[in-house]
Amino acid sequence: MSHRLKSTASMSAQSVAAAPRKARDRQDDPRLEAARKRLRESVGQADTLEAIREIIGNLLGCEEIGLFSLGQANEPRDCGLVWSFGIDPQEHKTLAAFDRSALERALQGEIHVTTVAGDGHDHQANRAVRAFIPIRRHGRIVAVLVMVRLLPQKLGLDEADINLVNLLSDEAGRLLFDGSANDNA
Repeated sequence: MSHRLKSTASMSAQSVAAAPRKARDRQDDPRLEAARKRLRESVGQADTLEAIREIIGNLLGCEEIGLFSLGQANEPRDCGLVWSFGIDPQEHKTLAAFDRSALERALQGEIHVTTVAGDGHDHQANRAVRAFIPIRRHGRIVAVLVMVRLLPQKLGLDEADINLVNLLSDEAGRLLFDGSANDNA
């Protein structure tokens, strides 16, 4: 079952169920192929984190990112920040500061996309999260990657962006937590 996003101009909050691999791994999307190649060629955890930052920053238009490792109980207060780019690590020590319903969806394996960036409702105090991305390792959610705020010129995530997000969800856990960055299995 393939998922098609509605126009991002009217999307306020949406969970994106994982689409079948054939539907989301489109060979005709050069951004997806470039991202897949960059991830698979990464060597070690630091290079994999840099690859994730490059994909999210350059291809998805977000420069405020946090990776949170899940605790034993999968409770937001136990999910600690393990890596970030462009966010205040003191303000975002755990997932507890974020929307609980979106987190629950991510912990169930759904990608959750929130309000559209650039809709004129962003205020200095509004730190609205744009996406919660579950990171899988051997089919189990081990972390959540949070895209905090899109660049002002980025109006939201479209279907091609969701394909990139799915790639990160599926590949990042193995690359980050297994130490097998060059294993293409």
